[in-house]
Amino acid sequence: MKTIKVFCKNLPLIFLYFLSVNLTSNAQEHAVFQGGEQLNYRIHLGFIEAATATVKSNQTIQAINNHPCRKVEILGKTVSWLKFFSPVEDYWSAYLDVNTLMPIKTEMRKREGRYRKEEQVIFNQETNLAKIHSPQNTPVDRNLSITPSTLDLIGGYFYLRDKPLNNMSIGQKLSAKVLVDGTIYEIWFVVKGFETVKSDFGNVKCIRTSLVLPKNNLFKDEDAIRLWISQDKYQIPFKMEVNLKIGFLSIDLTDYKIQGRNIY
Repeated sequence: MKTIKVFCKNLPLIFLYFLSVNLTSNAQEHAVFQGGEQLNYRIHLGFIEAATATVKSNQTIQAINNHPCRKVEILGKTVSWLKFFSPVEDYWSAYLDVNTLMPIKTEMRKREGRYRKEEQVIFNQETNLAKIHSPQNTPVDRNLSITPSTLDLIGGYFYLRDKPLNNMSIGQKLSAKVLVDGTIYEIWFVVKGFETVKSDFGNVKCIRTSLVLPKNNLFKDEDAIRLWISQDKYQIPFKMEVNLKIGFLSIDLTDYKIQGRNIY
């Protein structure tokens, strides 16, 4: 039971790491950042189906702080008997500049058992500041110094998909600075090889990668996260495996649509 409780508490962070890698980018039109895209994932802890997650991007482009932005939303929640034992229903959103994929505004709402937390972050790449507002019982407002390339985790997800991964060589590394829960972490992305992955859609050619994270109390080692990305124009994160100190975790794509049309 202790293992399940630890997993449920850290589920949001685990899934967001799945969507995280920042690679430097030039301002341009980004083919992978399409409106009306929706991806559904199934999350297992060992043999237990523990949670689901949905990632979707809005079609409408909005002006946020004078930046043309598209909103991306993520909903993650526990399923089956876990939603009664240790319910989690967390929501994240990010308004990303459609030209640079940089975050302009992010929002987070956590509902984990009796625990509640909300947070809003405004990124200002011109002044290198992130304004963090947490409207809890005791509201918290603070400014955090960032670099011009600092991303949130959702923006990092699209940066990764936007890169010409097929042109990268095995062993090539790229780094990231990502803001998570008020702290900036450096993350490394490493290409490990090219493999065919069995999935709900049949066999899919993928690029096998790993995420190298700072030492922490959640993951078994620095190279604990393995990620498979489709070797096509969509570059979808298809599968993830994680060695946790509390057990083994897997995340698998179950559905992918663009404007309601099945892609796989």
